[in-house]
Amino acid sequence: MNGGDRRRKVAFLLLALAAVMAVTSAALAVQIGLTSDAIDQLGGTARVSVDCPAYSCQITRVKWTLTSSYPYEVDQVRVVWQTASTSGSYTVYVTLFDNSGNPISGGYATQPASSSPVTTDVDVAPNVAPSQVYYVEIVIVQN
Repeated sequence: MNGGDRRRKVAFLLLALAAVMAVTSAALAVQIGLTSDAIDQLGGTARVSVDCPAYSCQITRVKWTLTSSYPYEVDQVRVVWQTASTSGSYTVYVTLFDNSGNPISGGYATQPASSSPVTTDVDVAPNVAPSQVYYVEIVIVQN
């Protein structure tokens, strides 16, 4: 057998193998049979802009409440802001981070909407020493 015949035989075998794999793949896909009640519902939206839930998208001030006895630790974060709507409610999430950007404490609180500025007191757990707090992140979600 010369080199040309050998290449043709190898090519033929590869084509035959590819054909068998294609038929096998199609057969496996056909074997799956489900009724619509066995498939969880799924929906999606087009791109939708995300609006800030705070009026003018600003938090005007962050205050700290410490424990009342030594060692004094951060117990609450007081977020001063204005709700964007005058009806409904919001959830305010607070996360405290150390100097490496690692989260060290956090919490959340619900705030009713208001036509005037609000102060949302968020209890954080665990309480942490003020010297450990380097960054604060506040997330407000309209409920």
